[in-house]
Amino acid sequence: MSATASPARDLLVGNCSGFYGDRLSAMRELVEGALEDGRPVDVITGDYLAELTMLILGKDTMKDPSLGYARTHLRQLEDCLGLALEKGIRIATNAGGLNPTGLAAKVREVASGLGLDVAVAHVEGDDLLARAEKLGLGSPLTANAYLGGWGIVECLSAGADVVVTGRVTDASAILGPAAYHFGWQR
Repeated sequence: MSATASPARDLLVGNCSGFYGDRLSAMRELVEGALEDGRPVDVITGDYLAELTMLILGKDTMKDPSLGYARTHLRQLEDCLGLALEKGIRIATNAGGLNPTGLAAKVREVASGLGLDVAVAHVEGDDLLARAEKLGLGSPLTANAYLGGWGIVECLSAGADVVVTGRVTDASAILGPAAYHFGWQR
């Protein structure tokens, strides 16, 4: 895994969400904002998943298996993805919930609809539902493990502008971009 060109430089991270349904304008505020020296943030992160949110997303997938992600994240991206790309701001969130693959596809659709060329990647591996059922644990609505930030590092190393994950530890959305930026190893 390689670091960016100037790993000694600070990494400025802004977080746009602390829960599913948090302030929709937060991402735009971070994209438009800048420090006193005019420098924008390098990465915008978002934590959309709590246990209650996983339940909500589980119920969504019961109604429509193509859902299972934080749909508000798409609204935020529609509003400011172009400006984020223009400023070189990367985005890493756990908004993928129970369906990071589906959210990544939707992000690509949004970008295409906006006429944007964006590299979107997603991290899988947290879904343990089939394993739980195989172990005879009944039929839980969801069963997810917390992943770390190394999948995010791999996505950023591959050139992703936007990374969506499922369940990751709260710190992973920040640790992943930091490990990438500073060239940290496992």
